[in-house]
Amino acid sequence: MVMKTMMLWRFALSLLVCLICASVVVQCDEKNINKLLNNQVIVSRQIMCVLEKSPCDQLGRQLKAALPEVIVRNCRNCSPQQAQNAQKLTTFLQTKYPDVWAMLLRKYKT
Repeated sequence: MVMKTMMLWRFALSLLVCLICASVVVQCDEKNINKLLNNQVIVSRQIMCVLEKSPCDQLGRQLKAALPEVIVRNCRNCSPQQAQNAQKLTTFLQTKYPDVWAMLLRKYKT
């Protein structure tokens, strides 16, 4: 149970970074990605928002709005940099957490 919880948190953190990179105008480089992943307060707040378990702030609303673009439309309307960041992180999820990725696809593609 603990391992599954850890896996879900890692997935959620990775998804959070993917969505931030796809939805925010600023360039998202390696330093920014690491900074986001290391900020547990921001990560927890945005995960709870995306999961609809708590109210959303502005970033959370951007994340929720980005979900369909990143997951359903494969970032067709993203800028080249946004698409590259989203692809890099979704590939990571597909490789490292295929079961969780499949659940996410079922949730948003139905």
